[in-house]
Amino acid sequence: MKIKKRNIFRIVWFSLVTLFFIWNWTTYQSRNIPETTFTDDGKVTVVKSNEKITFEPINSNSRHEIIFFQGGLTDPKAYAPLCRKIAENGFTCHLIKMNWRMPLWDYKKIESLFDLKNGNYIIGGHSQGAKMASQFVFENPNLMKGLFLLGTSHPRDFDLSNRILPTIKLYGEFDGLASVSEVMENKDKLPKNAFLIAIKGGNHSQFGYLGKLLTDDKAEIDLEAQQRLTLEALNDFFKKIETD
Repeated sequence: MKIKKRNIFRIVWFSLVTLFFIWNWTTYQSRNIPETTFTDDGKVTVVKSNEKITFEPINSNSRHEIIFFQGGLTDPKAYAPLCRKIAENGFTCHLIKMNWRMPLWDYKKIESLFDLKNGNYIIGGHSQGAKMASQFVFENPNLMKGLFLLGTSHPRDFDLSNRILPTIKLYGEFDGLASVSEVMENKDKLPKNAFLIAIKGGNHSQFGYLGKLLTDDKAEIDLEAQQRLTLEALNDFFKKIETD
């Protein structure tokens, strides 16, 4: 009887653990993406490859291009609607696909994808993608024309405060993975000319078209509102760099 009870306990325990990991993994998948996100139209052309998805405006005189790093473990397509909107506002946006969905290991791939030394690139991303975008800037001074960070407490392990680089950090009021207190704790490590903008009512997950990630807090605005506020802030930031 004891042996049977142990076996039952083990089966139940392993089943619960398996269900937890399955549920957690599903939250990292993209969802509810607008049907026209990857469709060519009169405004944007979409080019897909194994390494990236490029959203290119058809009529644009912009000198700058955007490099967007996905969050860790997240489906890169979750950021496609935002990248497309950026392109609709005149900026070519490259959404980078990271091997194993891990920017931590794969962020340097952009060195072989782009002519960074002779181009005008603005780099950024969400969560771990934002962390590695700031890491790339730290390792490559004067290479990028701007830095944007979404839903992250980084830079945390290194200091960019001696850099003069157009920088913006957007953070959610109810971000359970990169809390407001953590963002404020590390703000002095940002370039001195950095802008910090709070997304009132926003959380971590809604910077992408994702499920509610584990430990994230509940947002008080919906996904569309957070995406709109994020786009408005980024668009103003990109245009300022373009005109300066």
